[in-house]
Amino acid sequence: MQPDAECQAGSEKNLAGTPMNSITSVETARIIRLFGIGLLLRIVLLLSFHFTSLEQTLVLSKDAVLYDQMGKQIAEYYRTGGATAWPAHVTGVIDHLYEHVVGVTYYLTGNSKLVIRLINAICGSLVILATWRMARYLTDAKTAFYAALGACFLPTLVYYSCLPILDAQSAFAMGLVFLGMTAITSSGKRRHMLALPVGLLLTAGFRTYLAFVLLFLIPASWLFTILVTKSRHEFRPAYRSMLVAILALAAIGPPAVAELYSISKVKRATNVNRWNGIRRQMNSGQGAIYKQGRVPSLGDSALGTVKSVATGLYFFIFSINPTKMTSIRQWMALPEVLVVLYMLPNLFRGFCSVMRDRRFEFLSIVLVAVAITVAYSSVTTNAGPLMRWRLQVVNVYITLAAVGFAASRSRKKQLVND
Repeated sequence: MQPDAECQAGSEKNLAGTPMNSITSVETARIIRLFGIGLLLRIVLLLSFHFTSLEQTLVLSKDAVLYDQMGKQIAEYYRTGGATAWPAHVTGVIDHLYEHVVGVTYYLTGNSKLVIRLINAICGSLVILATWRMARYLTDAKTAFYAALGACFLPTLVYYSCLPILDAQSAFAMGLVFLGMTAITSSGKRRHMLALPVGLLLTAGFRTYLAFVLLFLIPASWLFTILVTKSRHEFRPAYRSMLVAILALAAIGPPAVAELYSISKVKRATNVNRWNGIRRQMNSGQGAIYKQGRVPSLGDSALGTVKSVATGLYFFIFSINPTKMTSIRQWMALPEVLVVLYMLPNLFRGFCSVMRDRRFEFLSIVLVAVAITVAYSSVTTNAGPLMRWRLQVVNVYITLAAVGFAASRSRKKQLVND
């Protein structure tokens, strides 16, 4: 066998040493059942929100009111053939895709917020499948199923899939981005590679500033991965796929960047002074991180900047301040804090495992997830948005934790047998 053939064969095995694409009908049926359970769970919860006043009583999302108003305006604009006013806030599909989704859905269904909730529940449930398939490229069936379980039952993934806001859809878009990246680095199926451009397009519609960042992060993460990977991977098909993708991103990058940069949110996202302005604006309400409006500015000092980012990272991970539990919404976040505490040691073990055994396939998505985590933690001074935006990268961390959990169980079983 030639060296390049050996590398190709090796690239088609997961952490357990079995072919990564050998997915049986039993495994497929199992993950479909889990998808159905996740969807049913979300439907039950969304129905309880829709047919009760719980969402309004607890003020679960102020954004839902805004999206509802704009959706009704867009629907009325279509019904009257343009005779009524188009919402001034919605200037196009880029950065306003969700408003268009709500408007068109309202137009077709008579302003049914229930249908919007169902669409969001489906998108949130599809994150389960995207996470599972991404994990399956890296590891065995049991570990990938653990990752899917995490995506199915993680409280915030369930909770935000039931509200009429865009977080479930943006989480699904990012799930496609990570699935596409993993498929490319693992020399996976072509249809899974196409998840990357589809995910990028959807992200540009839901979170334009994030798509702008990804146009730089993804090629940079792949180039770094190629540089630090051992030379024995030189002839892998994944390399060729990655290089083609990098060249394609480089070709579409300049016009895409020019278009995205014309969006005001992107301009703000590239200006440190604007970052500090955003930090001060967001530090309000029950989720405010800093008391009495004393928000430290980024860039004033190295120590102050590090402390600010570290504070943001804490709230990105844990969401709550245990000394300031003043609302029901904060107590609702407590179960997830317990889940995260359980995940952390497994996440560390999983990271060590994939960096040792599947570094080439996994390193790039870890770099992208960490970069997004640090960026959000640097700019955001409100625990509420941090908890929502964490959903965009949580499937990467869930997969790492699943690998660590499986390794820990395997080690304990081996000790018992010995």
